[in-house]
Amino acid sequence: MEGASGSSNSDPRFEFLGSFVQKTLKLKPEKWHRLVTLEEHKAVMKEFFDNHSSLVLIIILTPSAQLIPIVSFPIAALKNKGVYFVKKNTIEVPREGCKDCLVVGDLATRTIDQLSCLVDEIFVPLLSNPDNHEGWPEMVAQDVQKQVHSLKSTVYQVQGQVSGQTVLPMPVGVDKCVQTAKELVVNAECSINLYLKSAIEGVVIKWATQVNDVMLETSSNAFNGGQNPVPSVEINFWNNRLKNLTYIYEQLRHERIRSMALILEFTDSAYYP
Repeated sequence: MEGASGSSNSDPRFEFLGSFVQKTLKLKPEKWHRLVTLEEHKAVMKEFFDNHSSLVLIIILTPSAQLIPIVSFPIAALKNKGVYFVKKNTIEVPREGCKDCLVVGDLATRTIDQLSCLVDEIFVPLLSNPDNHEGWPEMVAQDVQKQVHSLKSTVYQVQGQVSGQTVLPMPVGVDKCVQTAKELVVNAECSINLYLKSAIEGVVIKWATQVNDVMLETSSNAFNGGQNPVPSVEINFWNNRLKNLTYIYEQLRHERIRSMALILEFTDSAYYP
């Protein structure tokens, strides 16, 4: 049997793909070896290498624990993690230095997780970087940052809902809250950014709505649609509620939240209890 990378006639391109796939998906070398020994799969990968118009290669692990290469999005019913290889340019992948021509990464099984990664690692850094705002009116730059922050918060909240957790959104400028709170402790008369205060008050309203929705949930919903749930459904409901409320409580104890409360207190906000 061939070595760890399961190379195809010692082609360094196959070796690079094999090494990345095995490391990312935590597979034994035999899995990759089985993939490259099947001519139909090998042909798909070779087409990706040698055809300049073939830009994407995705290798997924099927429920039967077999590796399969495909060359297009979207992937229907991805049950396990996968990996992708995308050409940086419309070129043939050279044998030497192939990794410099490719963008590689892994695919999550849930679309929302992939979207969260895309927003965190690409959209937010790109659109929040002040260097990219040169020549923009200040109002436009602020609005873009606000919209980007809103997108990020929405994705986090949806991601939490999918996992059965209530994620509390943070205000625009949350990174300034801790420092502002420290300045208030030293000098209670220091000026406060009213835009930041307004943003904090806005999320407090959202938090109240979210927590209220959680408290209004009832186990009787399991009977909707004429269902007849077993007793374990009731137990699971209360276990999940406990976990969710604990998660909310832990978020509220975070230093950022305490800093927000301090800002509202020092500014005599109507939203400070």
